[in-house]
Amino acid sequence: MNPTYEQKLEQFRRREIERTRQAGLTAYVMNEDGSVLRIAPDGTKDLIVVRMGQQHVQPVVCAGAGR
Repeated sequence: MNPTYEQKLEQFRRREIERTRQAGLTAYVMNEDGSVLRIAPDGTKDLIVVRMGQQHVQPVVCAGAGR
């Protein structure tokens, strides 16, 4: 069975995040809701959300994400 568009997109995201991590760079992933997930090379994840013109950064804990 061929992967769906969403599955291909998720595979692409994971691959590119891993490539940036290996290069020692921070990855930024824009979500459909306009928020941005920032993933540091050490695996630290932050969710960046703009509300009323002000940036809010929240640490993210991803269960089962491995990093």
